[in-house]
Amino acid sequence: MRLRQFVPSILAMGITLCAAGAAQAINIGFALHTSPPGPEFQAVDKFIELVKKRSNGEITVKVYPSAVLGGERDNIEQLTVNQVQMTLFGDTLPSVIAPEYAATVVPFVFPGPEEVFAFWAAPIGDAARKHIREKAKIEAVAFMRRGDRHVTAKKEIKTPADLKGVKMRVPEIPSWVKVWSQVGANPTPVAWPEVFSGLQMGVIEAQENPCFNINQAKLYEVQSHLMYTAHVPAVWHWSISADFLKGLKPEIREAVISSAVEAAAYGDELTKGQIDQTCNALIQKNGMKAVKVDRDAFVAAARPAITELSKAWAPGVMEAVAKYLK
Repeated sequence: MRLRQFVPSILAMGITLCAAGAAQAINIGFALHTSPPGPEFQAVDKFIELVKKRSNGEITVKVYPSAVLGGERDNIEQLTVNQVQMTLFGDTLPSVIAPEYAATVVPFVFPGPEEVFAFWAAPIGDAARKHIREKAKIEAVAFMRRGDRHVTAKKEIKTPADLKGVKMRVPEIPSWVKVWSQVGANPTPVAWPEVFSGLQMGVIEAQENPCFNINQAKLYEVQSHLMYTAHVPAVWHWSISADFLKGLKPEIREAVISSAVEAAAYGDELTKGQIDQTCNALIQKNGMKAVKVDRDAFVAAARPAITELSKAWAPGVMEAVAKYLK
């Protein structure tokens, strides 16, 4: 994988000496492709607080928000070679690195985040994390809800027929392109930092994201309708460079991982309390029109693509999700 050259060289060091003969100072570069405000930023602040205390001040964290180090695909490359030590991946990590296990992020499969958490906590989730570790040298150590992903557009979309031919931005995830094509859209992969301008210029006409992202990016300025499709119960994948972890003393490694797990749980509780508030603000404060869709029609339209995708899933994945596809 070819790395972007704009990543600050200091991030590649991970651990640096404060001075000759001094104890090591451990530096964590934490990349975020989203922009504040949002519960993920509060969760990262909690991580910083916890890891500083548990490492007795040995660890310092530098946060790089708003995709200043690139999008999620860039961050995958950076964690793989320890140029960046941590990030919160959305749906791209399993989709790109472990598509054999990525049923959790395929649209219209999982009914809610609790079911996604259960998947990752089961043996099939252990297999998925092992695959990610071996293929990309990334440890997915914790999970945190983001809120359901919903569609936005400049018009009302209640059924798949209303979506036919619409140029809809989706992440650079092949399974998503397949599903949304099956549903009737014209899916157009666009990197997240370019979505606002793409909608503004008409390169794309619609997009889909949790309400937090829609609000953060002020997409209500270029989109008028919010369709409650809830097609993916999105989660954050708290991820750490495996090479970085290997270079740490056991007690410091434990401090980093335990702090990430606790911070993710903290962020999950925050998110629970803010999801409805954020979605409602898009309607009541920012003037978007709420649209209740015929979700069953979307699920039915997507089913042939899901069936086709399932043929490439690893053993055990279909058994883990079959109950959600009835």
